[in-house]
Amino acid sequence: MARSWLEVTTDEVQSKLGSNQRLAERRDSMAARAQAVVEQVAAPVFEAAAEARGWVYREVHNTEWSVVCCGIHAPGEVERDPTVAFCMAEFDAYQPLVVLRRKADGAAAEPVSRIVMLGDLDEAALKTFLAEDTD
Repeated sequence: MARSWLEVTTDEVQSKLGSNQRLAERRDSMAARAQAVVEQVAAPVFEAAAEARGWVYREVHNTEWSVVCCGIHAPGEVERDPTVAFCMAEFDAYQPLVVLRRKADGAAAEPVSRIVMLGDLDEAALKTFLAEDTD
């Protein structure tokens, strides 16, 4: 027997609600893992680098694609000024991945990024990433 339009629509809505709930649970789980890494590893390393360079430490939570984005940038409005240099770690919302991204001073400078597993991000990896920026 054919199903009514209402039954099909109701099934689709319930299916999507279940998917959204699973995605929300996954995002919450990743947020907890990422926050632990930020507090224990990333924040201390970035804060020390910011102090040494005279830069600013910045931490943003719950962007569209990441649960935490932290890093340092040269003085200026990093979100609006394309000349501002930065180094950041962006923690993916749904996978155990961290995008390490940096850009040198100047509007023509291209951002450089690499992806590391969340479990592989430690103090040595971040210090190496920051040291590459000064080469």
